[in-house]
Amino acid sequence: MPQATTAAFDDTDLTLRLAAHGMGLTFESLPRETIEVARHCLIDWLGVTLAGSREPLAEIMRAEALEEGGASQATILGGGAKTSVIQAALVNGATGHALDYDDVNLTMIGHPTAAVAPAILALAEKNGLGGKALLTALVTGIETECRVGAMMNEAHYNAGWHATGTVGTFGAAAGAASLLGLDAETCARALGIAGTQAAGLKSMFGTMCKPFHAGKAASNGL
Repeated sequence: MPQATTAAFDDTDLTLRLAAHGMGLTFESLPRETIEVARHCLIDWLGVTLAGSREPLAEIMRAEALEEGGASQATILGGGAKTSVIQAALVNGATGHALDYDDVNLTMIGHPTAAVAPAILALAEKNGLGGKALLTALVTGIETECRVGAMMNEAHYNAGWHATGTVGTFGAAAGAASLLGLDAETCARALGIAGTQAAGLKSMFGTMCKPFHAGKAASNGL
C-alpha cells in the first residue's frame, strides 16, 4: 500500500487530513486489540447478514439483482449467487441491517459495520485480497466514518438524517480506498464523490428503506 502523502496542507483541509490518516493505516500498525475487535465486528455482521437473508427485503433485492444480471464478481450472502461488486454491496448491505441487530457506535450515531463490510468484502472477493487487507480496510472505514460522525455530531441525527446511510457512505469509500491502495489525495477525491451521494432519512425508520440506507451507503461508497 502506498504511504500517505507528505504534501503540506493547512488545518482547513479536513478531507485531505482525514484521507491521509486513513491511507496511512496498515495491518502492522494496528494494535492487537483493534484487530480483535475488527474480527468480532466482521463475524457479527456476517451472522446478522445470513440471518437477514431470509427477510422479505433481502429476497426482493436479491431477485432484482439476479434479474438485472451483470459480471460475476462478488457473492450475495445467503444465496450463493454472484453478481457485480456494486450489486453485491447493495444487497449485502441492506440484508445486514434488515434485522437491525448489527453493531452500533455512538460516535457516528449509527451502525458502523453495516456500510463498510459489504463494500470491502465485495471488492476483496473481486480482487482476490486476503484477510489482513480486509481487516485493515474495515478499521480504516469504521474509523473514518466515526471521525466524520464526530464532526457532524448529534445535530445531524437530530435534524432527521440517518447517519448509517449518510456518514456510512464515507466509511465505505475509505474502506474501498484502503483495499485499492489509494494515496491520500486520491482518497480525498473519493470521499468527495461519496459525500455527494450520501443520503438517508430517519422518517423512513420502520420501513424497508431503513436497511436500504445501509446498502446504498455501501454501494455508493464503493
